[in-house]
Amino acid sequence: MMFDERAFREGRIKEVRQDKFLHSFRLFTEAFPVAAKHRRALQLLGSDIVDVRRWEGAGDRGAWTALIRFGQVMEGALGLHREVMALYSPDKEFQFRDFQKLASFSQRQPREPSQDLYLVYADDPKLSAKLRDWTVREPINAVPVPHSQAGTSDSSEVGQEYAMAQALLRELTNSIASQNLYEETLPVTGSAFFGRRDLLQDLASQLRSGKVCGIFGLRKTGKTSLVKELGRQLVIAAPTQRIFVLRDMEDLPKDPSEHSTALQMDLTASLLPKLRDLKLRTHELTQLTERSSLNDFRRAMQATLGHPNSRDIQMVVALDEIESLIGKDPRQSLDRPHVPEFLGIMRSLVQENPNFNVVISGLTSAVLEAGVLYGRENPLFAWAKPYYMPPFDRVAADDLVRDIGTRMGVRWSDDALDKVFALSGGHVFLHRSLCARIADSLPLDLSSREVTEQRVSSVERSWRRGVAEQLQEMLSSLDRFYPDAADVLRLLAETDIDPDELDRAYPSQIEHLLKLGLVDETADEYELTAFSRLALRT
Repeated sequence: MMFDERAFREGRIKEVRQDKFLHSFRLFTEAFPVAAKHRRALQLLGSDIVDVRRWEGAGDRGAWTALIRFGQVMEGALGLHREVMALYSPDKEFQFRDFQKLASFSQRQPREPSQDLYLVYADDPKLSAKLRDWTVREPINAVPVPHSQAGTSDSSEVGQEYAMAQALLRELTNSIASQNLYEETLPVTGSAFFGRRDLLQDLASQLRSGKVCGIFGLRKTGKTSLVKELGRQLVIAAPTQRIFVLRDMEDLPKDPSEHSTALQMDLTASLLPKLRDLKLRTHELTQLTERSSLNDFRRAMQATLGHPNSRDIQMVVALDEIESLIGKDPRQSLDRPHVPEFLGIMRSLVQENPNFNVVISGLTSAVLEAGVLYGRENPLFAWAKPYYMPPFDRVAADDLVRDIGTRMGVRWSDDALDKVFALSGGHVFLHRSLCARIADSLPLDLSSREVTEQRVSSVERSWRRGVAEQLQEMLSSLDRFYPDAADVLRLLAETDIDPDELDRAYPSQIEHLLKLGLVDETADEYELTAFSRLALRT
């Protein structure tokens, strides 16, 4: 029989790892004796603690974390497809600042645990109430780990462990079933970002090749999420060589005369810490003050980008909510001369520096399509590439519904998915809001959380009423920034007009409606999308 050296080495490695874990777990139970009972309770649920770590940093002294791997049955029932981190705090009064550290502890684990759920243990009688309050205020779902005196008439050790297992399962079930992950109003990235993969790849390719990109769409179509995910992916691919800064133009002062100062000061403040982290030149940027001009900012940026240390660095500045900068009617007005000046500076920096690029996003594509802005030639006219936010296709829409549903213990029938897509047309806001309304109608009992076509139909009327006001606002944004296209949309809704005649009379307006996902083109006509039909109806 031949000696298998590779198998022997792998076996020894496993033994060493197991010995190291057992040693760490012994120290863990010395600090928290109840943890041994917690582990046996988890084993009763077909699960186990697989990693423990002690933290000794400032503010973390005495805290331990454990990674829990749930068994196949638990994973399937609760939608937990990653290990879950548990924080063990030595504090008798668990503080909000400790609660806020959960994400930080999670990032320091040897493997990325679930971001949807955390467990917390502290010898604090008010822990459950605190976590219920804080999980409402913060986007963190945390469940208390039961104490050894979990309510049970059986005082034996086995009885207490069984009671702990029941209590933990009850807490997990209630926590997962009571959350509604479809109700997402903030931009999402990472595992919470769905679809748009081809668009993301195209945008990243364009940026790497030195081309400026614009991302446009109506409100609630996921523009900011797309830009943030684009930045995250760019940086994570080469963290020591890429800088991504997102500037939300909606925060600009109401007085347009103050925009120039706000722009250069805010961009400088965002860039400086990132430049310092990579030990890049910052001297000229640090000299800028509120009295500095946009040209002063351009020269400072040029000094940084042109320095030899920056040669291998790729810097991308994203300007979101661009309509807040350029205003409602940039073609006719003359009151914002700083707009073409700022855009000209951005173009100049891109042209002169292969390590710099710009992404623009917002409601209006006039920033790239208008020949004149505030009485001056538009520096970005026909120079940057515009992209538009289309609705989800069926595959991406179903992936979103099923993936999020799994994390809430919700199962969807094929007929229910057909019905949801027919009502939303894949429009992100409509799709999420409809699914959220359905999830709110489901019982907390995990065995009864299956969505049927009848369930979808039962909430359809209340959902239409609930989204009516938002749809009116979204249609109003079309009126403000694409007024001619809005008129053509209503013309399509009210009359039966020949598509060839529409193409001859309103070619650019039809193009905008198609790109914005408000109209579909078939072989012989233009049809309103599900969003347009619902928005015009309200």
